[in-house]
Amino acid sequence: MPFVSLVTEEQAKPDLKKRYEEIRQSMGFVPNFFTAQGSKPALIAAQMALVDSTMDNRAVPRILKKQIGMVVSGLNTSSYCVALHMEFLRQFGVAKELSRKLAVDYPNAPFGEKEQALFRFADKLTRHPDELEPADAEELKKHGWDEAALLEAVTVVAFFNYVNRVSIGLGLVADF
Repeated sequence: MPFVSLVTEEQAKPDLKKRYEEIRQSMGFVPNFFTAQGSKPALIAAQMALVDSTMDNRAVPRILKKQIGMVVSGLNTSSYCVALHMEFLRQFGVAKELSRKLAVDYPNAPFGEKEQALFRFADKLTRHPDELEPADAEELKKHGWDEAALLEAVTVVAFFNYVNRVSIGLGLVADF
């Protein structure tokens, strides 16, 4: 049971209804992550803008960003986010078994060294941000990632850590 009351679509005032409709069009449904924050429509709008700018398909492909999100959510033991990202990855054609592997044992997931370098970077930034050093950025570059990809990786990892903290802090339960 969430620690806060959910604001359903039926309860939403017009400005929030508009946000919920945007979320529904973007994600296919309105996750509990947003209904739990329904008392703050401006926060939801800011988060959606952050999703759009963080999860674009540029230096790091969108699907790989979602896979990084699964790694981060697994590291943070965010059961809500693991379930949610598993559904998003399924929509991209990623099998449940692979999603689970990313969440619980990413080093042994069947990815190339280039992708694994991003996962290891995400791990260190999530669990030991105080230990991050220039060599970590150089390791990504050694595997073919450029500065644009580094920036995107950092913002994706930070974003998913934020989402994990919000979902854990609000006691969210899986949407499905």
